[in-house]
This record gives sequence, C-alpha cells and structure tokens, in this order.
Amino acid sequence: MRKMKIEIKDRPLLPIKGRKIWMLTPKKLSLILFVIFLLLVLGYFYREICFLVKAPRLEIIQPPADISTSQPSFELIGKTEPTAFLKINDQEAYIDTAGNFKKELNLSEGLNTIKIEAKNRFNKSNIIIRRIIYEKTKTNTAN
Repeated sequence: MRKMKIEIKDRPLLPIKGRKIWMLTPKKLSLILFVIFLLLVLGYFYREICFLVKAPRLEIIQPPADISTSQPSFELIGKTEPTAFLKINDQEAYIDTAGNFKKELNLSEGLNTIKIEAKNRFNKSNIIIRRIIYEKTKTNTAN
C-alpha cells in the first residue's frame, strides 16, 4: 500500500479580534443594565439631597427690576415652588398649586423697598429685594 500525503490548504478560521469587543454577551448585557441602574439610583439621591440643601426657587416676573412709577398701587407677580412659604414685606402671601403668586401693593411716596422671601420646610430661604420709586404727578388745576 502506498501512503498518501494529504495536505489541507484551508486554514481554520480565527476569530477577528476587533469584532469580538462589540459582541453582546449575557455578561456584558448584565453589566450595562447594572451601570444604568446605578446611575439612576445616584441621580435620584442627588436630586433628593439638592432638595434638602438648596433654597426654594424664587422668580419675580413683575417688576423685572427696580423701577419708578407714578401709580399709587402696584401688582407684584412671581413664581416659586408650591411647597414654599412666601412672605412679602413680612406678610404671608398666597401661592397657588403651580407656585404662582400675585399681590397688590400700595406704594408710599418716595422709595419703597419690597422684600420677597420664600422659605422651604427646612428653613432654607431665598430673598429678592425690589425698589420702587413712587412719584406723584403734579396736575395743574385752574379756577
């Protein structure tokens, strides 16, 4: 009998190293889900700690800045957090469920300083002070 030598010209397929990284295996999937869960938990705790540490948000819509007026009364409009306690010139003011507030103020002649203070239940406060100058207009009355 004669011996035959068989040569295999085809080499076995080797895995491509770069493509192996992008394969989604159960181990990688569970790691990705764990990281997402961990980020969500950390985000929740950060939000809760900020709620405890930060003062409530307070925004004055009208007047946008210190102004001068000739009207004896003035309407103060603003927005804060619905859970805050609001005081305008040391008097409590009503806040609706969306956090909006509106208060009519009577002005005295000259400089009027208006102090708006929002406090949360942890006694953290945010204060905005507006200055309004009220000048009466002079009218000439001829008799």
